[in-house]
Amino acid sequence: MTLIAAERGAWFARFRADGAEGGDGDDGWGDVGVEAVGSFAEVIAWDGEGYALVVDRETGRLGRAAEREGFAGMCDSVEKAEAETTADELLDRVRAEQDKRERRRGPARR
Repeated sequence: MTLIAAERGAWFARFRADGAEGGDGDDGWGDVGVEAVGSFAEVIAWDGEGYALVVDRETGRLGRAAEREGFAGMCDSVEKAEAETTADELLDRVRAEQDKRERRRGPARR
């Protein structure tokens, strides 16, 4: 079996939360809602046919992500970070950015 090492932390397989369903017409490869994503598994390698390989925590072996129960697609590190960001964290970031911009402008001019 040919294996191609994946760049560490670059790609992740998404898995649905227990009982979560995909959208209408979901074929297992499309996007799922953030609330439906239960977990992520880092891609360790790619096989010779281009399938992402992740560690099976029960057996400790590499296996195709697409063949694991609950597979919901692939994402990169940016999409993973966005999916893990809560609404409160996002609001805090927006407020902090607004505060920085106001400080740069200085006192309000009339």
